[in-house]
Amino acid sequence: MTTAYLIHGTSTRDDDWFPWLEEALAPAVKLERLWLPDPFAPTQAAWDSALEDQIKPADGLTLVAHSLGCVTALRYLARHPEIRGANLVLVGAFVDPLPTYPSLDAYMAGELDLKALQPQLHRATVIVAKDDYVAPYQLGVAVAKGLGAKLIVQDRGGHFLTSDGYEQFPLVLKEVGRVMG
Repeated sequence: MTTAYLIHGTSTRDDDWFPWLEEALAPAVKLERLWLPDPFAPTQAAWDSALEDQIKPADGLTLVAHSLGCVTALRYLARHPEIRGANLVLVGAFVDPLPTYPSLDAYMAGELDLKALQPQLHRATVIVAKDDYVAPYQLGVAVAKGLGAKLIVQDRGGHFLTSDGYEQFPLVLKEVGRVMG
């Protein structure tokens, strides 16, 4: 059985479309929904440590991430330049501070060279919505461009939360299949 890892943002691993995706991928893919400490008041060091504890660096690694989990996933790859053939599906992605969420500025501190990650990637997809009220979609467009990733821009979707109607997310399921294929 192949394993993929889900890195949530400022929610929990049991929120939004994450449990649905785990069920939808089974049995072909085991989705490990990571546990991240203090999800509503994250610190970079604590989340980085949690990823190190739960993900073994390996070629062909698949990471599915949402919101703040996207920059967390990308930092993981940057810390492990030995990884090759990584697959990414990033939803509501951003790597720059969010003007409406200054409480996350400390978490967002530090440079991340997206182009330097390109040699580590097999396939990557970034999914954004034009009406995202958390992370302006242009930030996700910049992430896709920097990674050389496939970009999917939806007119509507908000930040792809349960409150936006996302208890299921078939597009993510489809893209996980594509990047792992």
